[in-house]
Amino acid sequence: MPPPASATPKWRFVTDFHHPIHLHLNQFHILSRNNTTPGPYDQGWKDTVELHPAEEVEITTRFTDYPGRYAFHCHNLEHEDMAMMATLTTTT
Repeated sequence: MPPPASATPKWRFVTDFHHPIHLHLNQFHILSRNNTTPGPYDQGWKDTVELHPAEEVEITTRFTDYPGRYAFHCHNLEHEDMAMMATLTTTT
């Protein structure tokens, strides 16, 4: 079931390859990196998070602008070319 637009979901990204993950139309906060407190470079609002091999990052965001589809994808050029993209749909 899609989250409501007012929800504050937590997402966990885990990778075995380098991926700069970008979220469209919204910004997020990094809650943890490898289950530890994020460093100074992870502070503040982000729209992209850098993941290195064997890393795990947990983020949180609120989808308040509108209910509907939000896209996220990897910013590695070869991954963009392979349409490495997904969407999340929020509800009212």
